Amino acid sequence: MKFADYLEDRVVLLSCYMISAFLIFGLLWLIEVPILFIVFAEGILLFSFLISCVWDFLRKRKYYNYLMKISEQLEDKTLLAEIIECPLFLDGKIFYGILRQNSKYLNDKIAQIQKQNRDYRDFLDTWVHEIKTPIASARLVIENNKNLTTLKIDDELRKIDNFVELVMYYARSSDVEKDFKVEKTTVKEIVSTALKTYSKPIIQAAGQLQMEGVELLVCADIKSCAFIIGQIISNAIKYRRSEFKLNFYGKMEQNRIILEIRDNGIGISATDLPRVFDKGFTGENGRRFPKSTGIGLYLCKKLCDKMNMDISISSEKGQGTTVTLFFPTESLLKGAGV
Repeated sequence: MKFADYLEDRVVLLSCYMISAFLIFGLLWLIEVPILFIVFAEGILLFSFLISCVWDFLRKRKYYNYLMKISEQLEDKTLLAEIIECPLFLDGKIFYGILRQNSKYLNDKIAQIQKQNRDYRDFLDTWVHEIKTPIASARLVIENNKNLTTLKIDDELRKIDNFVELVMYYARSSDVEKDFKVEKTTVKEIVSTALKTYSKPIIQAAGQLQMEGVELLVCADIKSCAFIIGQIISNAIKYRRSEFKLNFYGKMEQNRIILEIRDNGIGISATDLPRVFDKGFTGENGRRFPKSTGIGLYLCKKLCDKMNMDISISSEKGQGTTVTLFFPTESLLKGAGV
């Protein structure tokens, strides 16, 4: 808050003072008051006016600077009205009262929306667990009655099961870390868990798998990491070319373990590459494959952020795609509170 801005805001008050001072000077001059007394009287008026303006400016500047400082330091801005002190000047008190009312209304609406979101997530969690039972039962029936038709139905049920899993992780994406179970394992075990889920589509695509350096020890949540790798495998299958190949290559660097997942698919255009982790983004490949949702990689990125992991994608159109996962060491996980 600058003094020049303060005076500019009070331009009407300044104009009234100047007009009044000029009229008083003229009146005293007409009644032949000595000029020394006129200057002395005008000086008293000017001094009183300036003192009142400076005092008012200083107390308001102090309060509003304090208000801005608190606002910048506060993470949850909705608590601002609960923390700040009530000012001593009238317009500040009016502003403070309005702020308190709006803050209460906003906090009530946020609490209502949060409750609705919790109810929605609870419903989805229940639905996911309930829907898995008939899917498992149907696949068991198919297992005991194998023929060409039931095998095709099994393929569709597997797709439904994968979509249900996607829904579950999406519903829990805001607080999925509550379900984490970090334990010592190997990159190979995580990859094998993901491959087990997608074994049939890989076989149907006549895929060739290669693993190298995946015996490395890591501390991770197997379930979540397997889901991430599963989404990468699913994309590799979806955007494959003939002679589908998928390579898993692990290596160790300082403070992290790296897993590269390479395919020889159709690749991603350079213009789409920076946005592949955006929610709902499907890009050029998504227009060629209408079943793309743009949710899988978004969830992969979100899960990696929650687990203190990094994920990156490099690709060249027509030359395949490489997805790189960076697993932190045990010390970094403890430091992040995971």
